[in-house]
Amino acid sequence: MTITNDRIVTDGLYQNKRTQIDPFAFDDSVTKVFSDMIRRSIPGYQSVVDITGLIAAKHLQPSALCYDLGCSRGATTASILNAVGDRECKIVAIDNSAPMIAAATANLVDPRVSFQHADIRDVEYVDASFVAANFTLQFLPPEDRLAFLRNVRNGLRPNGVFLVSEKIDDDNEFTELHLDFKRENGYSELEISQKRAALENVMKIDTQDVILARLNDAGFTRCRIWFRCLNWISILATS
Repeated sequence: MTITNDRIVTDGLYQNKRTQIDPFAFDDSVTKVFSDMIRRSIPGYQSVVDITGLIAAKHLQPSALCYDLGCSRGATTASILNAVGDRECKIVAIDNSAPMIAAATANLVDPRVSFQHADIRDVEYVDASFVAANFTLQFLPPEDRLAFLRNVRNGLRPNGVFLVSEKIDDDNEFTELHLDFKRENGYSELEISQKRAALENVMKIDTQDVILARLNDAGFTRCRIWFRCLNWISILATS
């Protein structure tokens, strides 16, 4: 049985001018408004989450594990459960933010899911047929990304699938359209500016070519882009 209780709280974290912009962190204040923040900030976010569930349902193998890395409030995990219905599965949802894990645990109650408060770089992945990392890798230090991807690759069964969604460093026109997207979703120039400053040294984005090359270097095959909206992409990589 799956019970979801996620409440949408309007994001107003950067509405007022701050004398000091602290580095962005997934703390209590961000966790509280995260569901609203991410939908208003990432074009196509809900489509990525919804279709992640459908993709997972096609690739889950009997008795294999499924990992949701950087699970935040549990949206991707909930999507996977919705897609698999009553099928037997085991999902391990991991986040290094204690407030996010607390929220996810409260939001989603299902015996097939276990939540772990851990750094995804420190986990040993085993016997997995599907791993998802939606908008997570971009928050790891770039120098740690290849080792992390190799760890994931080594934990996948043959023909297992890794789904990774990222913001990419690409087209300036699309960057401007992304700002328009946020304005259209009600964010002011002050909010956009202050959040950008908070993220500046926290979220390090790569080009599409760098991401694909790193996946290949980690041992993945058939790396293909299944989603793109402006400078946001999602890739399926097969073990």
